Amino acid sequence: MSIQRIPAGDRNTWLELRQKDVTASAVAALLDVHPFITGYELWALKTGVIHEDPEETPEMQRGRLLEPVAVQLMRETTDWKITHNTGADQVYLRDPAIRLGATIDVFAVDNLGSPGVVQIKSVAPQVFKSKWHNEAGELEAPIGVVLQALTEADLAGAEWAAVAPLVVGFGLDMPLCHIPINKGAMERVREAVVDFWQMIAEGREPEPDWNKDDALLNRLGKTDNGTEVNLSGDNRLVELLHERTILKAEIKEQEGRVKEINEEIVQKLGPHERAYVPGFSVRRPTIERRGYTVQPTTYRQLTVKALNS
Repeated sequence: MSIQRIPAGDRNTWLELRQKDVTASAVAALLDVHPFITGYELWALKTGVIHEDPEETPEMQRGRLLEPVAVQLMRETTDWKITHNTGADQVYLRDPAIRLGATIDVFAVDNLGSPGVVQIKSVAPQVFKSKWHNEAGELEAPIGVVLQALTEADLAGAEWAAVAPLVVGFGLDMPLCHIPINKGAMERVREAVVDFWQMIAEGREPEPDWNKDDALLNRLGKTDNGTEVNLSGDNRLVELLHERTILKAEIKEQEGRVKEINEEIVQKLGPHERAYVPGFSVRRPTIERRGYTVQPTTYRQLTVKALNS
């Protein structure tokens, strides 16, 4: 495969290049393992149905500002030869044959002379604790991050890949998570990318995830089609509906009890704003709420009602 190294030193050029390809940061969406983007949303972005917001989000700003810090930490804690892919000399890697691209954070050469790539992530401490460890408590990058690192290594022709999660708490912590090169996984990624662009070329639309894509579908005006589907043979759905009915009844009963408790507390407070109760903060201040007009919206409402048999 022939990989292009394209100068991408300014943001507008970089955004234009990314629009043409499935990028390494998005490949997990094609395998339904991306934490934020679905395959349907990626299709909408690449076909121009929706457009990527060119404005920098707070998360993107955090990553941009902390990336040089991570690079400096890497220089201080490793003996690698490090090239930070940023600024006027930034390059974008692209496989034009299948329209797969990536922006590497760090090109590195280890002490054995082997070329590699490092992906930097700024991670909140609570997220690092819950999402970056396996059941045994060992450091393990999320699958979407792994696929991104493998794709970047593949396009860079690297012999190794690593991820550097920069955890900012009271101090700075940046353990290095090495990602084993997995040719089988990359073959699957490449197949998914080829299938994705083939689907678009044929004018086909992927099936949305009716939970994750709900807001996007409403935004696009894709409401119900007015028809009925026969799910009478779906035993799992019948079980879910029975369970839902029982849970809703329990919630209603508990909400009724909470209301009774609230009424008794209000009676005890009387005109007082707050009350001293050991172990609790009890307050009932007066709230002034401004009036406002609700803009019209379109959404789909789920209604379930048990029918008498």
